[in-house]
Amino acid sequence: MDRFKAPTSAIDLCYFIKQRKKSEFVSNVPPMYFALGVNQCADGSAYLEYGRTKVMCCVCGPVELKQDGQLVTSFRFAPFSSQIRRDTFKDAEEKRLSQLLLTALEPSVILDSFPRGKYQIAVTVLDDGTELNDYVCSTSSCLSAGITCATLALVHAGVQMYDLAIGLDVMSRALNSNSPEGGDLISSVAVMPQLNQVTMFNGTSLGLRSLDGLRTVMEEAFTRAESIYATIHGTLYSIMKTDYKELEKPE
Repeated sequence: MDRFKAPTSAIDLCYFIKQRKKSEFVSNVPPMYFALGVNQCADGSAYLEYGRTKVMCCVCGPVELKQDGQLVTSFRFAPFSSQIRRDTFKDAEEKRLSQLLLTALEPSVILDSFPRGKYQIAVTVLDDGTELNDYVCSTSSCLSAGITCATLALVHAGVQMYDLAIGLDVMSRALNSNSPEGGDLISSVAVMPQLNQVTMFNGTSLGLRSLDGLRTVMEEAFTRAESIYATIHGTLYSIMKTDYKELEKPE
């Protein structure tokens, strides 16, 4: 069995991998890639790469109901999404993220257009962005990417919306008063940039130092949200223009 053991002079792979710093989450808008219509069985679907995080969302509906219109959200992690294999059952963290996803999306959807309809929104995290020797919690990044991906899936499904809900990571050092050194805490925020509204803010162990700190964090979030919105809007316009030209072609 000695042949299955590493040589005594071997160096662990983790020493060659650069650890991700927390500032990488929020310093700039991460590289983005998205595609629509990845699941033909759903009424709307989207795939999004947000930095190293990869998520997919499917939207089904509207389904007729007797009561008023509503959204039903589901946020799941694929078993292979992390370096540590996740259990297949729905844990408490997924339930919490599902509720936060609903909080972020509900203000952006015009449910009055389907007063007795139900939309089912299912977000699946395919890769949470963590790598070997990466100990930074990526839950906030997964939630932010899931919010943006769900918005794209709703657009693909033709759901009428007041504005696009954009998910972002923010560094909440200015808001953290629990740590004497002002430790870095990464939080998720969802905003509608065109309406200048915040639909969801999620953070743990936060204490408000000052209104100026909160204002700085939110101004930075809206600035980056406008950049992401411009990218998404331009890409969607190009897709729509291409599809329109295809319809105009004579058979």
